[in-house]
Amino acid sequence: MLCYKKTFLLIFLFLFSFSFIFSQTDSISENKNPNDYVVINEISIIGNKVTKSHIILREIPFQSGDTIRKSLLQGKLKSVKENLLNASLFNFVTVDTIPTGIERVNILVTVAERWYTWPVPIFEVQERNFNEWWKTKNLERVNYGFFLNRENFRGRKEELSVYAQFGYTKKYGIAYDIPYLTRKQTSGAGFSFSYARNHEVPYMTLDNRQIYFKNSDEYVRQEFAGRLKYYYRKGIHNAHYAEAKFVDAFVHDTIRSLTVDYFMNNQTEMKYFALDYSYRSDYRDSKQYPLQGYFLEFEATKFGLGILKDEKLDVINLYLTVRDYQKLSNRFYLSGALKLKYSPSKNQPYYLQKGLGWRDYVRGYEYYVIDAQSYGTAKLGLKYEIIKPHVKSFEIPALNKFSTFHYALYANIFGDAGYADDHQYSLANPLSNSLIYGYGAGIDYVTYYDIVIRCEYSFNKMMEHGFFVHFNAGI
Repeated sequence: MLCYKKTFLLIFLFLFSFSFIFSQTDSISENKNPNDYVVINEISIIGNKVTKSHIILREIPFQSGDTIRKSLLQGKLKSVKENLLNASLFNFVTVDTIPTGIERVNILVTVAERWYTWPVPIFEVQERNFNEWWKTKNLERVNYGFFLNRENFRGRKEELSVYAQFGYTKKYGIAYDIPYLTRKQTSGAGFSFSYARNHEVPYMTLDNRQIYFKNSDEYVRQEFAGRLKYYYRKGIHNAHYAEAKFVDAFVHDTIRSLTVDYFMNNQTEMKYFALDYSYRSDYRDSKQYPLQGYFLEFEATKFGLGILKDEKLDVINLYLTVRDYQKLSNRFYLSGALKLKYSPSKNQPYYLQKGLGWRDYVRGYEYYVIDAQSYGTAKLGLKYEIIKPHVKSFEIPALNKFSTFHYALYANIFGDAGYADDHQYSLANPLSNSLIYGYGAGIDYVTYYDIVIRCEYSFNKMMEHGFFVHFNAGI
């Protein structure tokens, strides 16, 4: 235990040794030279047929009448473009200056809006990742159905989703997010309701592989969930999120005979309330595929609030995420990440176990589940830009929002390390409570609508190796 804590402390200090790029503030001294400054005369926006202008102005770190140091102007204009692209509302953004007189300029923002209505069929694999499903290519473990998503609803960056999913997991739900509730555009809220049921569920982990129980005639697990969330973002880069959740879950009687800790106290039903809070500081140049900047997030979750009469659940999870991205030269980029989870709670139900192998994992171990109450991962990657971001256009009648797209291609090498601290299931799972690591190389393809296709060849400490595909940035 002490050894891995020292290891991650050293990694933590190493990652923090990267020079973070903080936003610069413009302080004007009493002896300022007027020729060193420029006044923003007017901000104009074109191309926003759906998006309200105040939604765009919200992402601009200055306003009409502001005085800005000339040496900082280009950096601020670059931030405007990055902020608007990170809003996931536009495919392209250009920001131009138009001189209007001595030391005065107009700002012209031109946007190309995305397609916002997605009435598309659902076809997704149920496994933890695509590679796990590809081993068997079992079509019974596929979800299908209909998904209607209206992004930028009412032109105010609101999002409305309705879905009906069938196949391996039958799921029905609705979600609505309103990012700006007040005139100051600092507070937002949302809600979601869902109902899901399965004929098959994993009920334990053996040799770091999930063991499943299936009943084709009856549903093995059913779950109803309702969520209310609130978020606060005063500036552009820092935000607070809070969520209250209620869950009512059932499992088949057979699960209770197969394992004693799927739910608390070997029950077949578990009702609970949960609270989640997170703080994010996001200075990345791109949320989709960052190359420069940094990201910091702290999250705390409490399962079981003691509100219900038989609510015996009492689990606390704490998370810390740090990521840093640096440009080394014209085409080389370095990135590093640290993720820590700590849970002081003992005797947690298997139903809530999320160690390594889910959202957080070490590359090279995509086929494994490493249950843990606490864990840590460290990642380091070096990228080479094979094809710089390039714009391509095709003539597609009636589909102009898809006719012009951007793409880029990157080669990368990487190394990951992790440690899963498990005091409940480690006897049957050899990868728990030991340092694991993986390394390899790959190619990343990045294009519009936040699409990333990451193809990698990885090795792990057991000298297993293979080809893996992912659909997000590695760090």
